[in-house]
Amino acid sequence: MRGKVKNMRWRFKSYSIIVLLCAGVVLSAKSDWEKAAELRKAEDYSKAERLLSKYASPANFESFKSAEKIEFLRGLLELAHIRALKDDVPGSLALLNWAEARNDSYQRAIACVKYAEILLDIGELERASAYLKNADEIIRNRATDESAGLAIGQGGEVADAGASWRHLREESEALKAEIEAEEVKQKFGATYGNYVKLRRMQVLLKRSKTPRYLKEAIELADELVETDPASQFAAAAGYLKGEIMASRLTENSHRREIREVKEYLEKFVRQQPDGLYRGEALMLLGKISLEIEWDSKEAEKHYSRAFEYFRKAREKRDAVSLYAAMNDDLKSQTTPTQKPTTLNQWKRIVYHDEDPLKLYNTANAPVWYIDDKEKDCIYRLGLLAFANGKYDLAKSYWERILSLSPDIATLDQRLPNVQTRLLQACRLNAMAFWPEEKASIRSSDLRLRLLMNEYLILIERFDDAYDGFDKLSQASNPLHKAIAYMGMIISIDLTGRQGSKEQAEKLCNWILQQKQLSKEPIYARAVLFAGQLKTSRNDMEKQALPFFEQYVEQFPKGRDIRVAKYDLAKCYLKMGQLHKAEALWRDLSAKEDIYSENLLKRINRHKAGGGTK
Repeated sequence: MRGKVKNMRWRFKSYSIIVLLCAGVVLSAKSDWEKAAELRKAEDYSKAERLLSKYASPANFESFKSAEKIEFLRGLLELAHIRALKDDVPGSLALLNWAEARNDSYQRAIACVKYAEILLDIGELERASAYLKNADEIIRNRATDESAGLAIGQGGEVADAGASWRHLREESEALKAEIEAEEVKQKFGATYGNYVKLRRMQVLLKRSKTPRYLKEAIELADELVETDPASQFAAAAGYLKGEIMASRLTENSHRREIREVKEYLEKFVRQQPDGLYRGEALMLLGKISLEIEWDSKEAEKHYSRAFEYFRKAREKRDAVSLYAAMNDDLKSQTTPTQKPTTLNQWKRIVYHDEDPLKLYNTANAPVWYIDDKEKDCIYRLGLLAFANGKYDLAKSYWERILSLSPDIATLDQRLPNVQTRLLQACRLNAMAFWPEEKASIRSSDLRLRLLMNEYLILIERFDDAYDGFDKLSQASNPLHKAIAYMGMIISIDLTGRQGSKEQAEKLCNWILQQKQLSKEPIYARAVLFAGQLKTSRNDMEKQALPFFEQYVEQFPKGRDIRVAKYDLAKCYLKMGQLHKAEALWRDLSAKEDIYSENLLKRINRHKAGGGTK
């Protein structure tokens, strides 16, 4: 039985009370069932069973308060687990069958997850997977259900029901990762199985709002390095440990914690002068410097070194000779097949996560892996040059993008793409915001944070940009908040998702309500955008009209005055007011550009159609 094997050190502690926070480890009082779980893992089954004796009979279960029911259920299930490991099958099944019969969905889901853990412990992987499938079905129906209320057993307490369901889903995902690891171990060996488990845990930690599996993931990475140091998987584990540590960092992290992560990565780089993952570790150091410390000079140093590493790796791909050879089956199993980015039907970039079953490095992955890493370095080095006002240098970096992006290179370069947008930014000395819109921002850190999110829009990482602007929107300064809101508006609108227009309008309306900002360039931008959000939908020109009229009247010298007049004229044509549209054309025709040219074409089509809308 798996639970009786002493050398099986690395198990998911589904009900651990150790909560790992970014600044350290916080211990809270342990319940009896949690103490018993630790005894079980130490294989002291008799002592654990004695500690749980009060959970042996659920006769009074219905008389308990809601929170007490959850506590009792977990104790009962832990007792069932211990009995199973002691080969007391009837005693274990009696408790499990009772728990499975609960009508409450949250209680039943807990029972399914725990049953799966027990089955995993006794080596019944297929049955364990079946129980997790049942649990997932329950969780899927409730995890995002806002009406779930307090069905989680929190009684009259204020509780985040969604968080409790997500917590349970994480337990299920952790057990599935362990089942998968056990299965691949049987076919490809323990090292690869533990590597897959580590990658799954990394994904879980990235998605989770709590670092409950952080300690175990780091210990697993250390075990991989110690037990098979000559393998590529050990090198990967050493780097992934740094990634996992860095994933918990925020701008508010204690300096000591940031320093510890950086020191680990710097040591890893020093120990890998010719080895794998040196470049990836340097990029991660650059990311920490740029996005956590907002230190552009330090970030540039790390990204420059990473770029040089990948450039040389392209010319010299024999680093794999430093590591133990893999057999053909394992080599085929671990070779990546999905490129990091592809284009969708609208020729927009789709970013793909790495496959946890694959081994990504300069030796094992196809050449597109190096292309992608070089491209990422070029993106960031261009951004850092741009942030320092070195627009020509930024341009020289970004001009190389096409040579590393075959899919983008095949596009009609007259149409917008990542490279054309970045090069245009160099010509305009601006990304998503004009200089005058950000003139009030004096802090260099804040300006860099803002520019970082503008850059994310240009490389089509709209959700990441939205999240970044959302953080900036917590500012107390109304003008800074308005700028962040405008960034959120642009980001959410570009996703094109259902409801994005409505969400953008709510944010836009907040800006327009801030009358103290009515003379600010960002307010003018919001007025124009409010009208454009209306015209982007069918037959809403009448609702859009006041916004364009307001812009023309209130900001006659605004940067976007020609855009506003053009949009206003289109509304007039749609509403059959030809003479007003013609008056605007006469105004715009003083300058030959796309606005005067296109408006004239629209007016002529309107006349040819008999003045119909």
